[in-house]
Amino acid sequence: MPEGRSANNKAPLPAHLTRTSREFLGRRALPRVIVERPVVYVLGPPGVGKTSVARRLAGEALALDGASVRRILVDAARRCRFPAEVTDAPGLVLDDVDCLYGRYGAVDLLGGLLRARADAGRKTVVVQGAADGSVTLLFGPVPLTARASVLLRFPVGRGRRRHVLRACEARGLDFGAARAAVELEPWSYAAVSRHLDALQAGRAPAVV
Repeated sequence: MPEGRSANNKAPLPAHLTRTSREFLGRRALPRVIVERPVVYVLGPPGVGKTSVARRLAGEALALDGASVRRILVDAARRCRFPAEVTDAPGLVLDDVDCLYGRYGAVDLLGGLLRARADAGRKTVVVQGAADGSVTLLFGPVPLTARASVLLRFPVGRGRRRHVLRACEARGLDFGAARAAVELEPWSYAAVSRHLDALQAGRAPAVV
């Protein structure tokens, strides 16, 4: 059954996908529901690859980092509208969006922007910031049929081993010497990189 469709193939269902970043950044085609729905939210812990995935999902897009998002919000509150370069961009990435709890004006403004862009068929990808999960407040303003969300997670089990193996190959390191990177806790891409950096430099990796 296609993602985002009910059994009777008529009523769209909520589209919530859980993947690793590699599953979106590889050569595999993007899930159809992600391609078809104009607003996509990318969630997950710091360092999981949200920004890279968001840019892949948005394609050719105007990408605004957290500081830029905050700046255009202040400007939009003053002028009661967003600049045309934001409203009319064929693709838009709003990165590092957080600290929305209790900020009803900001939620209304951003929600209106997402809804208007969705109505116009323009792609917008919204990325969770590091501070909190308040980006989920922006789900409500967008109709269910126009939105999807992606929860990124770190790989587990064999997925961790494959990541470490590929990282070793890229660095010319022997996997046997770096095997401990598979079992790091807490495990993250950054923790693996630090571990391998230490091995390359001839230092003993830090004990986590």
